[in-house]
Amino acid sequence: MIEYAKLTPGVGFSPVNSLLYYLQRIVQHRPMRGIVAKAIARSIAILHPMDIQDVADHPHQTSVISDLERDGYAILTPLVQDDALREILSFLETKEVVGPDAQRCLVSDLPIGTRTAPYPLETVLHCPHILALANHPMVLRVAAEYLGCKPTLSSIGIRWSYPTPHPATDVQRFHRDLDDWRTVKLFIYLTDVDQESGPHTYVAGSHRVPSPVFARSYSQAELIDQYGTSSLRSILGPRGTSFLADVYGIHCGMVPVNRPRLILQIQYSLLPIYAFRYVPMTVPQTNHTDMYINRLMIDPKGRDRHGV
Repeated sequence: MIEYAKLTPGVGFSPVNSLLYYLQRIVQHRPMRGIVAKAIARSIAILHPMDIQDVADHPHQTSVISDLERDGYAILTPLVQDDALREILSFLETKEVVGPDAQRCLVSDLPIGTRTAPYPLETVLHCPHILALANHPMVLRVAAEYLGCKPTLSSIGIRWSYPTPHPATDVQRFHRDLDDWRTVKLFIYLTDVDQESGPHTYVAGSHRVPSPVFARSYSQAELIDQYGTSSLRSILGPRGTSFLADVYGIHCGMVPVNRPRLILQIQYSLLPIYAFRYVPMTVPQTNHTDMYINRLMIDPKGRDRHGV
């Protein structure tokens, strides 16, 4: 999890971050957002061209882009093999998560009734295979084509969601992510997910509909009335199931009923998310990593201040 920046007056307040973050929130007219996003993308493409020689075409790339443009999400062929999944889970098994009181503890020590529990960012970045997945050539190529420029890796996290009788948290209610002018996010299930273990549910086509200026949650009845029952798509599958989504569209992670869900989320955007306070850290095996894409997460010259 990445810490939030101070966007309102007070200690640590960043007026520039606040201005840049809320500016893109205020502009909700879809054509205007598109014009601004394309202008930003063109500027980035000039300053930081994507080296297409290093990112080979993928046979399913065209259909993935088509699905993203039409529905707002696209199912991918699995990006991670089962042996790599076992290594990821084995690494995380002994690592602490951030509990509901913001204190770190092992998963086994989480208090009863915990709804969600993310791993600290340093744990995620040191976890085997995670940075390789974030820099998967096909994913970067799709993200670049969808955004219109070399993408910025702007958030990354691994989070547990647990069955609980308590009300859903914000991310478990239907909502939009209003983080940047244009974003696309990679999701990978690290546990098996069926209808009762908290599937990610996306409202197909909602990424093309303007959002209100102020963020809000949506009821399922409201969404069915506006978009139709068939537009609510729950993504089910075994661990390793991978998909991309434009999270400007309405979505949620449903509350698990009988089994917890573990999910990896990696977001690509045009710009940094100005609501976040980035502290890049040194991680191993970054010699062949594009440092523009990863600049918010990785500091190749700095000391690792967050030992795992």
